[in-house]
This record gives sequence, structure tokens and C-alpha cells, in this order.
Amino acid sequence: MHRSIILAGPLSELRDDLVSAVRAVVYQRALPLATRKLTITATQLKGGSGLHGGIALATQDVFGPAGIVRPPADMSGTGE
Repeated sequence: MHRSIILAGPLSELRDDLVSAVRAVVYQRALPLATRKLTITATQLKGGSGLHGGIALATQDVFGPAGIVRPPADMSGTGE
């Protein structure tokens, strides 16, 4: 399975410097097996990248195997 770390936000405009620093720390602290299929990059989206990432994570959670099996949360607001 391929994994990605995508850096976003105001600091992502520092692209090369930020990505290089993050890569250095990740590869220094992580086991080689954990980083074998890891890509670290800065986003190419601008202001809406955080929103896009949040939607992607929520979609994976809701429609992934664990989300489909999990019963819906109580949405009534009564707590019962």
C-alpha cells in the first residue's frame, strides 16, 4: 500500500525548504519499512486544500469498511 503525506497551509508556500525538512525528520525517526512506500510533498492546491483534505478523510471514514459496518450516531441531539 502506498502512503502519502501532503503538506498544506500557509507554510506549504515554502515548498522545497519545508518538504526537505519534513522528509529529513520523518526518515530520521521512522523505521525504513514504514517509509518504503511513502511520498512526502506539498499541496498544489491553494486556499481550499484543507477543506479538500477534510472531505477526503471524512469520505474514507464514512464509506470505508469500518464506517459501513458502524451504526449511525444519534443525530437527535437528545443524547438518548
